[in-house]
Amino acid sequence: MKDETCASIRPQDLQVPREALSLIARNMAERYCVCPLNVADSKNGVRTLAVAAVDPANLMLLDQLQQLTSCRIKLVQANEQDIQRGIEIHYGGNYTSAPRDLLQEMVKDSDASATLREQIMAQPQQADTRGAVGTVNNIFQRAIAERATDIHIEPHQQQVFVRFRVDGIMYDQDTLHYPPDQHPQVISRIKILAKLDIAQNRLPQDGRFEIELPKPYDVRISIVPAADGEKAVMRLLPKSHGAMDFDQLGITGTNRTYLEELITKPFGMVLVTGPTGSGKTTTLYTCLARTDCVGKNVITVEDPIEYQFPRITQIQVHPKIGLTFAAGLRAILRQDPDIIMVGEIRDLDTLQISMQSALTGHLVLSTLHCNDAASGAARMVDMGAEPFLVASSLNGIVAQRLVRKICEHCREPLALTDEMREKFDVTDETTFYHGRGCDQCRDTGYSGRLCVCEVIPAVDELQNAIVRKASASEIRNITRELGYTGLREDGLEKARAGITSIEEVLRAVYVDTL
Repeated sequence: MKDETCASIRPQDLQVPREALSLIARNMAERYCVCPLNVADSKNGVRTLAVAAVDPANLMLLDQLQQLTSCRIKLVQANEQDIQRGIEIHYGGNYTSAPRDLLQEMVKDSDASATLREQIMAQPQQADTRGAVGTVNNIFQRAIAERATDIHIEPHQQQVFVRFRVDGIMYDQDTLHYPPDQHPQVISRIKILAKLDIAQNRLPQDGRFEIELPKPYDVRISIVPAADGEKAVMRLLPKSHGAMDFDQLGITGTNRTYLEELITKPFGMVLVTGPTGSGKTTTLYTCLARTDCVGKNVITVEDPIEYQFPRITQIQVHPKIGLTFAAGLRAILRQDPDIIMVGEIRDLDTLQISMQSALTGHLVLSTLHCNDAASGAARMVDMGAEPFLVASSLNGIVAQRLVRKICEHCREPLALTDEMREKFDVTDETTFYHGRGCDQCRDTGYSGRLCVCEVIPAVDELQNAIVRKASASEIRNITRELGYTGLREDGLEKARAGITSIEEVLRAVYVDTL
């Protein structure tokens, strides 16, 4: 039985104007168990729609009705049977003039995604009248305009900071500050979009949804409780992109030659190493884009699936239900694969299955967190893998970092200091460049990014070093003697070509590979 202590209205006893009924279709009224009551215009031109509902405190319902009607919603309590009776009376059996189900059209995947195209493209003055909805819309608008890859909403005692990550660097967006008392509403709005629990504010939550503005993006959400409120981080991943190429990534010269040779072998394991945010997954996707997906069976297991490819089977990891990387790999091996991509090797179980797959006739592509290519093999042994299996299964290791490209609109020559020349062992009179800063690059001097990398094939000398459990520094010395291009050498070559600055190489490539 429902609580009848609170006063409630009877929609069937009221005279409901047709204008109010036209704002909510009958099928939507039945789905949400609501009945329109009246609609009124306010002084600022925004209409207020009174709606009978079983639970007037339901914030999710309130938000959904606001999206559906573009009106301010006032929920009034009513008994469920009275609402159903009111729907029958006011809509009638032949009511056909209800508007399109806008909310249903905007939702692409009812389980995990939502599209906000109309809200995101709304004019700022319209969005501002919608509180938290308008704030979130404006944040997305600004993020896309600024080429941001990540949005951080950080609450503090006196104000809430919205920060963007552009080309790997965090920037404050002062124009997007809003009062701290509005912060819970903004976080609730984000939770609703990602189908998260708006009542839970003491535990971390993760989710995702899709938006179109106007190109489609996949938005990954992470919300964690902090001292002054919940912090939200949103990563923007474009769902459609042009053909990827090694030259566009910055993998050129001998590095490209070696990598192309590694991924064309019929079996073995190729590892891409580097810290978080160094572009490892993008490099793996570029390798997959060059494979014959028709003539070969290509399967991936990822967490999350960042880009979707035609003719490739992609599996999303779900640890909560037991679908880990290791479990996914075991299942993949029964699917007759030719090429396997593992999003990340995180534990010994996943590593061992990956090596066994590489030894039994499969080409395995994966990523590993370590500093450089020389550390990759040592890291695998440290995780508990047998050195002889590592040496036998490994085709090669790629290490990479992302550096910002100099803005083409404000590039100018740079006079190197003696310290920089000594640091990079520059003895010639090569002209280096940097960005002066202009409106095109937010006065940073940089626009866009590319990777500096080293590609080390598993030649006999390296395999022998791995078998005898050589340290990373010993393996690094062997690669230098064999003449392979290191991270800093590759970065320096790109700086000499005027693509990036020598300061940027010094910032990004902190491993001593000289």
